[in-house]
Amino acid sequence: MAQTGVKTAVDICNIAMDHLNEKADVANIENPETDNEKLCARHYYVVLEYILRNYVWNFAKGRKIIMRDALNTPEFDYSDAYVLPNDFLRLISWDEHNSLIDLDFDLTGEHLLLNNGEAPSVKLRYIKRVDDVRLFDAGFVQLFSLYLALNIAFKKTGKQTLMDRLAKQIEAAEAKIISIDGQERPPQRIQRSKYRRARNMVGTSSASKYLIFRD
Repeated sequence: MAQTGVKTAVDICNIAMDHLNEKADVANIENPETDNEKLCARHYYVVLEYILRNYVWNFAKGRKIIMRDALNTPEFDYSDAYVLPNDFLRLISWDEHNSLIDLDFDLTGEHLLLNNGEAPSVKLRYIKRVDDVRLFDAGFVQLFSLYLALNIAFKKTGKQTLMDRLAKQIEAAEAKIISIDGQERPPQRIQRSKYRRARNMVGTSSASKYLIFRD
């Protein structure tokens, strides 16, 4: 894995501040004191989870054999419940399946629900929660910091020109990251439903479809 020089969440926040042409003065987001620290603390982990869930990042892939929970089988619709890992964020596939297309399943907060003939376990492939920034690759750092900057800018300044500039940078970074020549497995953007895409694009600017916080 290539070294990015990024060692802490604070480093990501200060890169986001650079994107905003703000003074990179974030020193602590666990016990924030300054306005910039409070904004970063409010947005950092939600944006992190959002970016992890929206792409299949190599560093965030997890594989685990999960066991059937006989004590918590559903009362209807499905016969089997399998306990999800504590770091589970998004399902990729399981067992011999390569994708989720046309598969019958459901997810609860703690279980993958299937009609699986009471098989004792399944081999799960999933996106996991990764908090250690030292595991992030350079493309992830770039995209994460831009998304963080955009959502902070929406709350901090509301300047449309700034937000549109950041949105264009996100679009360019995303295209580059997903199509890097020579990369063994470029991260794949997870496709959304037509309804979700339409809802996310409501607004008058290109920035609106990249905002996570809108209230």
